Amino acid sequence: MHKYLIPVLFLITTFASAQEFNYLPLVKGDTLIKHTYYTLSYSEQHEQPYWVAYELKPEMLHKVVERKDNFRVDPSVKTNTPTYGDYKSAPLYDAGHMLCSRNMQFSCESMDETFFMSNMSPQHKDLNRIRWAHLEALERSMVERNGTLYVVCGPVLKDIIKTIGIDNKVSVPNYYYKVILEHDAESTKCIAFLMPNEKCPLPLKSYVVSVDSIESMTGIDFFHELPDAIENKIESFPDTINWSFKKPRSNYGYNKEAVKCN
Repeated sequence: MHKYLIPVLFLITTFASAQEFNYLPLVKGDTLIKHTYYTLSYSEQHEQPYWVAYELKPEMLHKVVERKDNFRVDPSVKTNTPTYGDYKSAPLYDAGHMLCSRNMQFSCESMDETFFMSNMSPQHKDLNRIRWAHLEALERSMVERNGTLYVVCGPVLKDIIKTIGIDNKVSVPNYYYKVILEHDAESTKCIAFLMPNEKCPLPLKSYVVSVDSIESMTGIDFFHELPDAIENKIESFPDTINWSFKKPRSNYGYNKEAVKCN
């Protein structure tokens, strides 16, 4: 079970602690935007993020506030972002959160920031509302079981043949990815998912791929600050061994009623 993990454990003590670890990918995009709880690299050509990166901790899983939709342009993107109206013009596609609002419902500020249009990409409604939502729930379950995780997700912005929008032309990606890393004093491991932008009928485990394969598709270098020996090891294979796919809990031990934000 641990044939991949043991050499990683041996090497992990040779470099800086997880608290000092910079988990952001090498910058790709027109603009690097930093919000309070996430960072993104924005593509003006495609009017959406190349990637969105964030750190997710167990204490952030508590649903303290109710969701309140507030889709709006991101003033941090000087070239402007699409409007929610651009997405509403295409009924088959949702304004799909890359960092989902449920991950940030521990405060009004954190939840509200996820509704910037720079955090959105046109996801087919049958992906966004079903299997992608299941992946987001599994991600939270992985945080509960493993502790703090580093996540990078986004669209694959190549071979685009379709756009949506009225005032802005927003590229419709063919695939979406999510790369999840655990990196602490005890172990380092990662798992990557790749899903087509359509209804995905298979179990989540069927969409696990190697990080290397996503790097090849996107040109993005994930977790480049890891020592090469560790990075090469954990990114080279689809890791379904070291992660649990059990059904996640919904409240993560938090039993207080969520409150409304103003």
